Amino acid sequence: MKSFRFLLFSIMLAASVPVFGQKAVMLSGDTRNPQRDTIDVSDYASLPSTISKDSILIGDQIQWTMPFTLKKGERYAFQDFEDDKLTPFLEKVGPFRVDTLKAKKGDTEMHLEGKLTITSFDSGTVVLPPVAILFVRNDGTADTAFFKAPDLEVKTIPIDTATFKPFDIKGQIPYPVTFREMVPWILLFLLFAALVWLIVRVISTRTKGETFFGKPKVVEPPHITALRSLDRIKSRKLWQNGKQKEFYTEVTEALRTYISARYGISAMEMTSKEMLDLLAKEEVQPELYNEMKDLFNMADFVKFAKYEADTAANEEVIPAAVKFVNETYMQELEKEREAEESKKAREEESKGAQKEESAAGGAKGSSAGNEPEVHDNKS
Repeated sequence: MKSFRFLLFSIMLAASVPVFGQKAVMLSGDTRNPQRDTIDVSDYASLPSTISKDSILIGDQIQWTMPFTLKKGERYAFQDFEDDKLTPFLEKVGPFRVDTLKAKKGDTEMHLEGKLTITSFDSGTVVLPPVAILFVRNDGTADTAFFKAPDLEVKTIPIDTATFKPFDIKGQIPYPVTFREMVPWILLFLLFAALVWLIVRVISTRTKGETFFGKPKVVEPPHITALRSLDRIKSRKLWQNGKQKEFYTEVTEALRTYISARYGISAMEMTSKEMLDLLAKEEVQPELYNEMKDLFNMADFVKFAKYEADTAANEEVIPAAVKFVNETYMQELEKEREAEESKKAREEESKGAQKEESAAGGAKGSSAGNEPEVHDNKS
């Protein structure tokens, strides 16, 4: 086991020193003991290796393949390839990897191969360094071998100096814009246009009182809105749960909204007194007006003076508000009915007057047609 570790350590040290056309590989780097410091590659077993091309142009890449076989139970270890430069003139491209080849049927050996991509940026003949591999046999012994590799010829592009003529650096070549390049800009423009249209459409429909699709919005009558709001407030049972202030606030807001729509009074921006003073000038029955006055006064006490109304007063709030909305709405219907009847009466009077005028005109024409003719006989 100690010999295996020593040999493995020796191989790793040997891999850390670039080799270029040498038959000896350095082990420890100890210059005081050169006999211990180097080993002769020829003393060890050699294995063949191949490269994908034996000549390349400078900067091209080739693949270095190192095949080997193992018996069942045997192990192996390659030298380290951490450095990018294998030699001063040879560089590693990408990681070193080992692949397992497909074995034939009945074959007791495992066929593997190490692969490494290499390149060179110097022209000339490049000697590939020997690559060490350690085998640990089934009996515990360790063997070291080195892969041989052919030389690599790195060529440059030949330049005919006799006919060579230097040229100045070319400017940028303009290329026509393709449709594929225009697609993102077209989509961006369409998106922007759609956004502008959407904004204009929303503003236009709100101004005209229409829905987004151009249909007129159904405006709910003020009394329906108020009754629905009062019914919602009643179902929440606010004052029953100790929320008197919130209860009176929502009831008075529902009534203010109705009064604003019904009478054209800016009730939402006014104090209760200002609103009630203007409401007194409208055609509201005195009984309804007084009930509303008491309701708003009670609401102001609860909201601003922290007054606690009793249960009887709280129970009368919603019925009083509903009564005010219903009776003022019926009063409006009555006024509309009276106005309609008055309009019909005026139309009938107008039609009757037209008939009388027509009859009088006909009678006058008839009498004129029946008058005797007067002849002036002076003979």
